[in-house]
Amino acid sequence: MPPPFFENRQGALLLVGAQEPLADAVLRRLQHDGHDVLTVHSGDDAALQAALAAAPPFDALVTLTPTSRSNLAFDDIDDAAFEAAIDAQLLSVVRTAQTVLPRLREGARIVHVGSRGHLGAWGGVHQMAASAGLVAMTRSMALELQPEGFFVNLVASEFTHERQDTQRNREAVAHAVSMLVAPHNGITGQCLVIDGLASLRMSEARRPHVTPLN
Repeated sequence: MPPPFFENRQGALLLVGAQEPLADAVLRRLQHDGHDVLTVHSGDDAALQAALAAAPPFDALVTLTPTSRSNLAFDDIDDAAFEAAIDAQLLSVVRTAQTVLPRLREGARIVHVGSRGHLGAWGGVHQMAASAGLVAMTRSMALELQPEGFFVNLVASEFTHERQDTQRNREAVAHAVSMLVAPHNGITGQCLVIDGLASLRMSEARRPHVTPLN
């Protein structure tokens, strides 16, 4: 018998990254739209394996990896910082997707939620490079998994705790996620930028007055 939280209204959905700032808004929207959601913290491999073992196959996977800008200047970024950014924003998503993929139904939806860093931004070249890698990975996953009926997309949000990271924008991100995991949605291989117009205001063309983080 499947667990009682799976009523198969819109299908069973696994959300990885329940500790992230966007998680509450995304979870509320998914539940409002009729999805049965099981949540797991990212990086908790034991909890992820337990969820996969206890639940029926999933109809969708959502991963949350929003980014707080480090404000490190380019010449202050060492190998360790670069490797940490790549692991947190890209490789962790790869590991999750590879782990969950065998437990996804044919035709399942995969939605990654990251940051708008692939467009370029001051303060964290290593993080922006990792963000660009997530865009390329999403598009390549969509190509490779299309013959098996999977749909893969990315939602790029504003950096966390910055001016456009408002409750309204988080709800817009959540709406986009819910739309992309809908059973009859046919979009795949796309990156939707939901950042409160931050990347259209040309603010990144001007050097920001920020204090580097230690």
